[in-house]
Amino acid sequence: MRSKIKIIVLDLDGTLVDVPDGDLFDRLLVESLEEIGCRLPSREQRDRFWESGKDYQKILRSWGIKDIDNFWRVFDRRDFETRLRLIKANKIRPYDDVAVLEDLCKEYALGLVTNTPLNLALLELDTFDLTHYFGSIVALGTVEQKNAKPEPYGILKCIRELNGSPKESLVVGDKDSDIIAGIRAGAFTAVIVRSKIKTKVKADFVINSLYELKNITI
Repeated sequence: MRSKIKIIVLDLDGTLVDVPDGDLFDRLLVESLEEIGCRLPSREQRDRFWESGKDYQKILRSWGIKDIDNFWRVFDRRDFETRLRLIKANKIRPYDDVAVLEDLCKEYALGLVTNTPLNLALLELDTFDLTHYFGSIVALGTVEQKNAKPEPYGILKCIRELNGSPKESLVVGDKDSDIIAGIRAGAFTAVIVRSKIKTKVKADFVINSLYELKNITI
């Protein structure tokens, strides 16, 4: 990568870390809704929830959830327990190409923005010895859910903490919400193609491996 890019902002799940069960988060959502006695919305409605950003409370209330804090307590507990079990079983693990972070961190300021709560993000990052690569880690789950991607808040916060600007930053992720957040922040974007995710939003670059970040020219 050459020219004006000084900052690379990466997503976590699906970009750096392989979460092999494509229905994991939907299943956690269903189980959490059942635990708190909420009627089950359609799969389409549940999928829309993860892309809702600042509108997430409106969606939860439309499902009949009055105590939103309790919903997140239940969901986060189930999420943590499930991830810990899957990590121990080697079913959640880093992609092989995260090894390139060792080279990238010598040339660029690296940041991480995830819609996962901080304790869960650090569980993965610390377990896989990735934390030290990042000068800024912004976790947007639970209390920050209103700012979750596709909102640009986390991207902009990360770039500020790295003392940069969007026009010299590249946002990398595997989902439409990552790319939309990067576009809204005014940054360059790259979608990484992982087998289970199909994106619709056009990014500036399409890559199949994190190693390709070394060769992108802007």
